[in-house]
Amino acid sequence: MNTGVKRVYLLDYGVLSGEMGWFIPDPSVISERGTSKPATWVDIPVTGALVEHKDGLVLIDTGPHPEAQKVWPKSSWDVFPMTKFTDENRLENQLKLIGLKPGDIHFVVFTHLHLDHTGQAYLLKDAGTMFVMHEKELKHALYMMWLGKTGAYVPVDIDNLRGANLNPVSTDYFELLPGVELYLVGGHTPGSMLIKVTTDAGNTYVFTGDFLHLPRELEIESKGWLLGNAEEFLKGIKMLKLWLRRPNVKLVISHDPELWNKYPKAPKHLE
Repeated sequence: MNTGVKRVYLLDYGVLSGEMGWFIPDPSVISERGTSKPATWVDIPVTGALVEHKDGLVLIDTGPHPEAQKVWPKSSWDVFPMTKFTDENRLENQLKLIGLKPGDIHFVVFTHLHLDHTGQAYLLKDAGTMFVMHEKELKHALYMMWLGKTGAYVPVDIDNLRGANLNPVSTDYFELLPGVELYLVGGHTPGSMLIKVTTDAGNTYVFTGDFLHLPRELEIESKGWLLGNAEEFLKGIKMLKLWLRRPNVKLVISHDPELWNKYPKAPKHLE
């Protein structure tokens, strides 16, 4: 197989924390009525990826803003604080590990436009990098901002896309480059996409973005408070399970707490 995808590097953008109910539902049952149920919090990695293709360098997601606590709305920070972010987690330093700088990137593909995926896009804006997201996602983010219901869309991050080289995708499927395929799945947000990357070595990595936050969601076919559309979610789950029946197909769930035990970080790479 020759797709042109030579290597895939996983980038470490720090650690975000949140109450487990956002990811996995755990409702009270009748026997617990009248009692206080303690909240369970989970620490999850925030990650991206760099795809080295013979026809260009593709960055999947840009991580959170380095000054997140200052620029995120307090309501967002209080619910999803970045509990680990150092200079090491800055995009420019993650790229430096593999001998690159932000201006070298040809494409940025956003799985969606939430606060932990778009925060460092401003570093690539003036380089003319092509920003790719689904048209539904961009429209929804702007709509929510105009309504004043930003939630996980941070106004600073979205405003930083203004004047950038935006290239919204409007179809359910789009091949960005041979071996780099974009699939609209929704479920989490209206424009959430899966990124399917197949390497020259014959391995396929499916980057789930936040369609899946935790592997358990795939197992139980359910999602917590971050579920946007149940019909889209179940449809996407079934598609992923069919893909996983194929040889050499692996999921990269960007917030999997065990991610770094399953895959190496940059400067090491996947083939």
